[in-house]
Amino acid sequence: MIPQKLRLINFLSYQQLALDFSGLHVACICGANGAGKSSLLEAISWSIWGISRVASQDDVIHVGSKEAQVDFTFIAGGEVYRVIRTRSRNSSTSLEFQVQSEGKFKSLTERKVQSTQQTIVSHLKMDYETFVNSAYLRQGRADEFMLKRPSDRKKILADMLALSQYDELAERAKDIARTSKGESAVLEDMLVHLRSQILAGEAIAPQLEILRLQLTDLQAWESRDRQQLKVVEELQKQYENVTQLLAWQQQQQASLTVNLTQSSRQLASQQKQLQLLESCLTMRSQILQDYERYQVLSTQESELERKFQKYQHLCDRRGEFSHKLASLQSELRGQLRHYQAQLESLVQQESDLKGILSRTGEIEAAIAELHKARAILQEFDRLHAQSTPLIHRHQVLKHQLEREQTKLAAKLEELVAKREQLYLQVKNHDQLLVNAKELDRQIVLLQNKQVYQQRVHEKGLERRDFLERLKTRLADSEAAFHKLESKMRQLTVPNAPCPLCDRPLDEAHWQLVQKKHKQESRDLQADIWVVKEQQAASNCEIEVLREEYRNLKKELEPLNGLIQRKGTLQERLKAIAEAKQRLALIDAEIVDLSDRLQTQNYSREAWEEMELIDKNIHKFVYDEKNHALARGDVERWRWAEIKQSELKNAQRQAENLSQKIPDLQTKINQLQDRLTKNLIDLEVQHELEQCDRTLTQLAYEPDRHQQLRVQKQELTSSLLRYQELTRAEQEYPELQQQLNHLQQTQNLNQQELQNITAQISQLQSQITALHGDHAQEIQSLRQNLQNWRSQMDSLLAQIGSLQQSQQQLEQSRQREQETLTQIELARHRQRVHTELHQAFGKNGIQALMLENVLPQIEVEANQILAQLSDRQLNVRFITQKSGKKSDRIIETLDIEIADTKGTRPYETYSGGEAFRINFAVRLALSRVLAQRKGSTLQTLIIDEGFGSQDQLGCDRLVSAINAIAPDFECILVITHMPQMKEAFNTLIEVSKDEEGSTIQLVG
Repeated sequence: MIPQKLRLINFLSYQQLALDFSGLHVACICGANGAGKSSLLEAISWSIWGISRVASQDDVIHVGSKEAQVDFTFIAGGEVYRVIRTRSRNSSTSLEFQVQSEGKFKSLTERKVQSTQQTIVSHLKMDYETFVNSAYLRQGRADEFMLKRPSDRKKILADMLALSQYDELAERAKDIARTSKGESAVLEDMLVHLRSQILAGEAIAPQLEILRLQLTDLQAWESRDRQQLKVVEELQKQYENVTQLLAWQQQQQASLTVNLTQSSRQLASQQKQLQLLESCLTMRSQILQDYERYQVLSTQESELERKFQKYQHLCDRRGEFSHKLASLQSELRGQLRHYQAQLESLVQQESDLKGILSRTGEIEAAIAELHKARAILQEFDRLHAQSTPLIHRHQVLKHQLEREQTKLAAKLEELVAKREQLYLQVKNHDQLLVNAKELDRQIVLLQNKQVYQQRVHEKGLERRDFLERLKTRLADSEAAFHKLESKMRQLTVPNAPCPLCDRPLDEAHWQLVQKKHKQESRDLQADIWVVKEQQAASNCEIEVLREEYRNLKKELEPLNGLIQRKGTLQERLKAIAEAKQRLALIDAEIVDLSDRLQTQNYSREAWEEMELIDKNIHKFVYDEKNHALARGDVERWRWAEIKQSELKNAQRQAENLSQKIPDLQTKINQLQDRLTKNLIDLEVQHELEQCDRTLTQLAYEPDRHQQLRVQKQELTSSLLRYQELTRAEQEYPELQQQLNHLQQTQNLNQQELQNITAQISQLQSQITALHGDHAQEIQSLRQNLQNWRSQMDSLLAQIGSLQQSQQQLEQSRQREQETLTQIELARHRQRVHTELHQAFGKNGIQALMLENVLPQIEVEANQILAQLSDRQLNVRFITQKSGKKSDRIIETLDIEIADTKGTRPYETYSGGEAFRINFAVRLALSRVLAQRKGSTLQTLIIDEGFGSQDQLGCDRLVSAINAIAPDFECILVITHMPQMKEAFNTLIEVSKDEEGSTIQLVG
């Protein structure tokens, strides 16, 4: 990847940036710490892989902005690519990927961001991890590889070479081998089962022949009983037909008998009804005479009923008029009583008014005194109106000054109380500082123990994981040992086949196999013993670690409480510092308030206004006491005004009463005259007399009306007899005709009954000839047929089962051959994947790849180190060494560093020498890793501090960078050291102000 152009919008500390890398070979990105140098490289990694140092994606957006965008153009594999990544705040990320074709960019963007990301990685042939471990030498990571333990170095190198995929392949091969082994065992058990089935199936054919002979005999017996059943069923059918016909004829006979009985009863009933009708017709003349008398009485009774209705109406009307006349008379008497009461009241009022009218002279004299008192009060009111605003304002100002004084005094008291509280708060400051220091010491001590506890915990986890692996290894070894014992027991059987190929063994091969199995058994027993020893040692170590962890946990219990106490003390100390500042301010404020209260130095305008008002008030000759006495005189003579009003009202009422009393007396005399002469309401009295005359003319007699009703009631039965006569005249001819028809029908039914009786006798003779019911015999034959069929079904089921067993036997023979083939394939697959498990393991391909790549890294590192140290330093990678307590070879990854004085540990070299060693090894790792990933390392980014180098070391580093420059298309060096800028021809100077970071390209 070769960078071409970089454009930033609101990314981290940059608002707007456009940087063209075209023509840049070796450039130095310089600027102060925090200016935004590393953010340029952060933008490149974020645009391509979407990875940055921030915790949240929104944090890449410039403060105060809503969206960030990075537009990066680069060359990879001879093609020009462009990546545009945009992030909106509180939203999703958009990603565009383009390739240049014929001078224009063509989109390679997929539908999803993740798919587009994969497309970018596939075209670039470099993921983020490869980038940071090859092209990008990040700040503070140069010595990471060198400071690791040998085992960790080997793991880091394996991770960088992506050797974990071989671990996965080894595990998969192991799983397949284990699965194949299990399949082989299952197939062998299946083979044993199949062979037992084949052996048991040889007895099926004789059993099948016996069952077929039994089935032939049963079929013959069943055919014989079936023929006999057909004959008996035919006789039974004839018997049931005759029996059914006989039952029907007997039913008809019973029905005719019932009909004859009913018709005889009906005939007798109709004859009786005919006699009743004839008796009614003989009384025809008497019935008609009574009916005519009833009609005459009904006419007379209707006429009297009409008069009765009119008579009732007149009586009701006369009652209404009488009631109305009595009501009017009562109303007149009530008016008379009302007028008499009013007259008495008016006479009483007239008597009362005479007392008030007698005080006329006294009231007029009092009114004159009242007028004099009011004139004096008006003069006092005028003087008061002129002085009142000044007095009121004086009172307002006085209250205002009192409130201000009270407010200042209250504030002074409050400040004094606060000062006392702050004195108490500040008092314990020195003791709290001592306590805080003691807490810091205890917390640091416990935190160191906490770090040690974490290491103990990690060591325990490591031991537990190792114990689990030992358990798995022990289980595999014991299973293999038991299986080997089983094979050895098979070899003790005479003429036993080979446990591996299932072929016969001669004596020599038997001895060879026996010897091999014994050796494998001894090896497995030794391995089991070693594993158990390791398990016991690990258990003891874990128990020691657990005890130590529990002790540390108990010692660390006060830590959280101490941290909380420390936080509380810090807050209290902070509060005391603030209290001291506030105390100084409060003291100054107390002095100021005390002075103002003593000198009355507050509300000066109010004090001056009060003095001016006092001078103006003395100019008015006004006495509040005389003003009050004038008000008392007015109130003392105010009754005269009220009495004067009452006097005027009494005079008006006396005049009014002198008119009302004569008029009221006249009305009373008129009402008494009407009641005496009975002149109440002439119209009502006239209507009442008219009703009396009409009742006399009507001549209604209630007694005669009642007598006529009784006579009519006595003749009511004649109406019923007349109706019976009319019905008899209509029904008599029809009843005679029905009687004749009923007689004929009875004669026909008697004839039919005789015929049916003869047929019944004939059918009974036929039943006797058929020898009775054959149902019992048919049931017996059907039971026999059912028994034969049941036995035949049972035999057919047994025959079918045996035939199916024969088919299964044939299938078992086929499956036997298939199982043998599958067992051979499973054993072959197990052997192959066991070998693959070993090949993909740590001691297989992975070890081979490490052995191949380490010489390359060593050569690359020494070439670079020779340039950096003037050939004074040299590194060597050691992958194996002898153990201290035994001659066993131990796998390791030690790094030996030699100079002109010999080989010595890495820690003994100075900071500048260590940095050059780290830089050389790190750069060598990057170049080799990029080559193994299939991509060429064309760009190198060095974001490492050069502060540990002296001037000579810096010059050599620059020389080394210039020396390796031809191998790269672009090298970017990031530093904050001013003296390093002079070593590079091209500078990208980064600066930062309030608006953000900016760059300037120099050279």
